[in-house]
Amino acid sequence: MSQLDEKLKTLLVREAHLRLSREQLRPIWASKEAELRAVQSSKPTFLPVMGRRAKEEYLGRLATAQETVRILRNGLEVVERCEPHIKKMIEEEIENVLRNQCEEYVQALAARRQKDDWVRCLDRFAAMIFEFTRSLGNVRNVACSGYTRDTKVYSEAAVQAFTLAITAAQKVEGEIKFANKISSEQQRMLKENGFDTRPLPRLPETGYAVWVSKISSLPLAEAQVQFDQLIDQTKKLFETGIPELRGQADNVEVSQGNEIHNFLLAAWEQFRAEVAPEIFSGDTESNVAETERMLVASARTSVLGRLETFATSKD
Repeated sequence: MSQLDEKLKTLLVREAHLRLSREQLRPIWASKEAELRAVQSSKPTFLPVMGRRAKEEYLGRLATAQETVRILRNGLEVVERCEPHIKKMIEEEIENVLRNQCEEYVQALAARRQKDDWVRCLDRFAAMIFEFTRSLGNVRNVACSGYTRDTKVYSEAAVQAFTLAITAAQKVEGEIKFANKISSEQQRMLKENGFDTRPLPRLPETGYAVWVSKISSLPLAEAQVQFDQLIDQTKKLFETGIPELRGQADNVEVSQGNEIHNFLLAAWEQFRAEVAPEIFSGDTESNVAETERMLVASARTSVLGRLETFATSKD
């Protein structure tokens, strides 16, 4: 119990009594509902003309059955109203405990935040692919101008355009390496801290710089074919590949978030086990009533509660 401060312990006890109350009330409520239906179905056909004693006897049984069901139903409704609020409060407290006491949890949260860095890489990668495609279109056009077919030599302007395209390709490949480094680092951090979850997607290795360099050594006719293939590939990557990678990263983020949340839930179960010896059914009714009072009082002191009070006072 050393890991639990008093606030978290109290909340866990309240949650346990709410769960116990539901377990106690639900079968009784179901039984009493069945009894009420039986009373209702046994309503005498000639009730309006029956004797006073018989009529009162039936209406008394019906009223008792209805009141019993109402009380039980109200009890269950109290549990249903209170439990989500208590669970939220517990989750917030356990989150604080894990952040303060569990290095693995903190490291996993830090690793998950690397998705933001990866997305920024993807954005830069998209911009660089766009610029690279433009440079390919430019060098393809310039290559036709001043090309000497006899010697198969490109003009000086074309050579410069090839150099710019190769530089643009190198920038693309540099961003790919950086994004993939982030993906690998995130995966390493998660695994080292016990989280075997999906890593961020890896950007495809391209080899664009080598490809452009190879094109620069080809005759113009062959070069034009290679330009068309390369430009088609970069356009597809920009238009469909990058959105797909972004979607994959979003799915990974959800998966990782679920895995980290499961870690919190496992800690929650452990804490529940720690308070279990202190839960006695005889305390359940009073504890649930106290929990309801606490939540009502808290709601009244909230901003919304004060606004509602103000509105009521004006009326």
